[in-house]
Amino acid sequence: MTADATLQKKRLIVMLVINVVCFVLAGVAIYGAVSLRIDWLRLVFLGAIIAGLFSHVWFILGWMRGSKGEGASS
Repeated sequence: MTADATLQKKRLIVMLVINVVCFVLAGVAIYGAVSLRIDWLRLVFLGAIIAGLFSHVWFILGWMRGSKGEGASS
């Protein structure tokens, strides 16, 4: 496995861990906001959704950067 492939694998694992944490946090936050009527948890829910989205963007940008470098050397 090349160094670039190893880096992309690590980036994928980090993205997946962030997504799992954000998913659990968003679930707990929406439960607290709706069922327990804790209004500030709506902001936590929104923050978890945004953080999960940005982890995808971070992964895709890194993947594009890695692909661009691979095509230039061929």
